[in-house]
Amino acid sequence: MSNDFFFCKQCLATSLRPNADFTDGVCIACLYSANDEAEVDFVDRFKRLRRNIEKVMSRHDQLAEHDCIVGVSGGKDSTRQALWVRDKLGMNPLLVCCSYPPKQMLDLGAKNLENLINLGFDVEVYNPAPETAARLSKASLIEFGNVCKASEIALFTSVPKIAIERNIKICFFGENPALQEGDSATLGEDEFDANQLRGLNTLTAGGNDWIWKVTKDSNFHTYQYPTEEEFIEKDINMFYLGPAWSDWDMEENSFFSVLEGLKTRPNEEHITGDITNASMLDEEFTNINMMIKYYKFGFGRASDLCNELIRSDKITRDEALKVVAEYDGVCSDKIIDSYCRWIEMGVDEFWELVWSYTNKELFDRDGGRPVRKFEIGAPVCE
Repeated sequence: MSNDFFFCKQCLATSLRPNADFTDGVCIACLYSANDEAEVDFVDRFKRLRRNIEKVMSRHDQLAEHDCIVGVSGGKDSTRQALWVRDKLGMNPLLVCCSYPPKQMLDLGAKNLENLINLGFDVEVYNPAPETAARLSKASLIEFGNVCKASEIALFTSVPKIAIERNIKICFFGENPALQEGDSATLGEDEFDANQLRGLNTLTAGGNDWIWKVTKDSNFHTYQYPTEEEFIEKDINMFYLGPAWSDWDMEENSFFSVLEGLKTRPNEEHITGDITNASMLDEEFTNINMMIKYYKFGFGRASDLCNELIRSDKITRDEALKVVAEYDGVCSDKIIDSYCRWIEMGVDEFWELVWSYTNKELFDRDGGRPVRKFEIGAPVCE
């Protein structure tokens, strides 16, 4: 096993995570969490977030019907964010949803968007062209081993684009990827600053020439993240909400949002690999991406959740090992078959592509699917 592969001493984050950063063998997210436990004053944090927002608002007259944008999917995190912005911050958000093509989107996703409307929000749905989306998904699978790269670019791009178009100066996102997942490239000036989301691996790796090769038409703008100059010219400011409240995590967000009418996917953890049954409620194919991520980097969706639970002292690292062993990399053949029909690719060809992107030091092959050969949680960096 390569010396480049190791686990965080405190959680199950691996050194192969894009933009990972470790200090004395501890990942950036655990370091932040440890500092967080030192009697953090969340009342003070809330006040600081409010001050940041007020600085932006003081620079402008109210030019739009809505004073902010919250990006939503109809999932657990976005439902909680929307309610928190309206009811806690006292703002009037426009909810922006970058929807999936009909063959990718689930009925459950539409129902959860309807629930947001029933909760009293204005929702604007942004739809990338379906045929282009299918071609881009296939192209990104072939070129990057990532079935969702284009849809994720469109998702992150849609919020600031509409903010610029509507002259809405403030955008909100939930978790801070640097502090909760360890993506150091997105670090801003403070824990609330989301303006460096443009550094997210999804948006930067591979550039956008591959998109241009697939769609040299008006659809290309859907996947062009606004430039820093556009942000500055329009004074667009993006903030993370997660650091401002004490119980922000996947589990708590699920409980909260279900009580507000969110519909989940109970008893499907052995189909999707999602042990909360509350992720990817709007579409199926991101489950494939979670599986491929596991084969590339040695961690998957279950690891991400367990790492949060470890940092909040809800489970131990040893307890997490069993959960991760059972659920990381899980994605049913039914989902894979459906995806292959959508992009017009044979299942055997799909698995050959997946194997070409699999880390051969971490996995062997048994038929189609890679098989883990590393010990979860070991080695750690001393």
